[in-house]
Amino acid sequence: MNRELVKDLFLSLLIVLSQLLIFNHINLFGTVSTFIYVSLFILYKTTYDKTYLILFGFIVGLIIDLSLQTYGAHTLASITVCYLKERIEKYSFGVNSTLPLAMIRGTQQTNRVTYFFLIIFLHSLIYFSLIFFKFEFALTIFLFTLINSIINFIIIWIISMLIFDK
Repeated sequence: MNRELVKDLFLSLLIVLSQLLIFNHINLFGTVSTFIYVSLFILYKTTYDKTYLILFGFIVGLIIDLSLQTYGAHTLASITVCYLKERIEKYSFGVNSTLPLAMIRGTQQTNRVTYFFLIIFLHSLIYFSLIFFKFEFALTIFLFTLINSIINFIIIWIISMLIFDK
């Protein structure tokens, strides 16, 4: 088995376990829920197969849904983000989108911030739209999405820099 694949599987398992055991129990100000497992989709290497990314998103989302009993909201948000990841990469990085780890090294900071924030914002928007699921709550959905996206962006940005800054 490839050493890099084993490292990625171990990192994925560590992030999912920390989401389940630590971050699921953190609820800041009654509105902010930290979803660090989204970093798995952000940092998924472009050299890996896209079909596996969608399957991986389904499995991770299902595990989180089963632990939180959120009726598929995490799963649908994860699958959608995984499906749109390639388009978001092309929008954020342009020509550099096909390079492995282009989002970490070799691009401008604004491209990386755009990429991270778009994925986190899209995931939060889909998640909170499914949780509230009424047009009457449009402002609440937007506020929860914006607040959670900013906090999750900061946490995921710090985690990615700790992992990949050498």
